[in-house]
Amino acid sequence: MHHVEYGPTHPVPRTAMQARDRVRSLIESSGLLPAGAGGGAEPEEGALTDALLVTSELATNAIRHGGGITGFSASLSADGLRLAIADASGDSPVTLARVPGTFPVGGFGWPLICRLTHSVSISPTPQGGKRIEIVMPLAPTPRPA
Repeated sequence: MHHVEYGPTHPVPRTAMQARDRVRSLIESSGLLPAGAGGGAEPEEGALTDALLVTSELATNAIRHGGGITGFSASLSADGLRLAIADASGDSPVTLARVPGTFPVGGFGWPLICRLTHSVSISPTPQGGKRIEIVMPLAPTPRPA
C-alpha cells in the first residue's frame, strides 16, 4: 500500500484549506481513487469528499475552539486515512444536546466526524493540549445484499 506522511518535517497547516489540500494531495498521489474524484455518485468519489470533510471539521475545530493547529499528520494504510490534528486546548470535543424544533448554530462537526470514521482517539499532548487521531476507510464498505 502506498504510504506517505506529513509530519514534523512539514510545516503545520494554519488553515482548514491548507489541511484539506494536504490530505487531497496525499490521497490523489496514492492512486487509490480515480483521477478527478471528489463529488460524484461513485463510492470512491464519496470517500475523498468524506475525507476532506472530516479534515476540514477537525482543522476548523482546532482553530475555532483549540487555539490553533499545533500538530498535523496524515498517512495512508490498509485501513484508509489516518489523520491526526493537535491543538493547544486540553478540552475534549462535546456533542451538544439538540432540542426538537430549535435550530442552533454549530455543533454538527463532532458528531459528523464520529459518524464518518472507523475510530477516533483523543490524547493529551505534553504541552497541555490534545491530539485527535482518526482512521477512516477510503475503499467502499461492502453492503449486505
